Amino acid sequence: MSNTSKLVIKTLNRPSRGGEEELIEWFCDVFDLAGKNNDLEPGLLKEIAGSSIEGSGVTSMELKQRLDTPRSTVIYHLNRFIYSGLVIRKGRKYYLRSNDMTSTMEELQSEMLREFSRLIEFAHRLDNMMEEEINAREQKRRKSK
Repeated sequence: MSNTSKLVIKTLNRPSRGGEEELIEWFCDVFDLAGKNNDLEPGLLKEIAGSSIEGSGVTSMELKQRLDTPRSTVIYHLNRFIYSGLVIRKGRKYYLRSNDMTSTMEELQSEMLREFSRLIEFAHRLDNMMEEEINAREQKRRKSK
């Protein structure tokens, strides 16, 4: 089973006011997690971040009750958060990827740098293969003259 995540980061202006709610909403927007109901995703992230900092994690049932939202909707959004790489599931509980938002961002940054290093390595290999193919065609063209 592959561990796949998709990291989408939108470039958005930072919130003019730096309150907790605005920052949480901004993180949801930056990671393209904000949906039609722009209150649900920030609420989820706030609950997950708070429980992660406490070290307790949070279940989907707890989120359902705290946010007064159908459990199926909570699970749908939790899966989006997991797919984005921000949230992990351990047993029945959900946590930030790391202990807090700063550590989570640092882990995502490290993962992106690793992936880009791999992409550069494969791009270099592809460039070499294409150069060899071009050289082979050129040699073949010269011989046919």
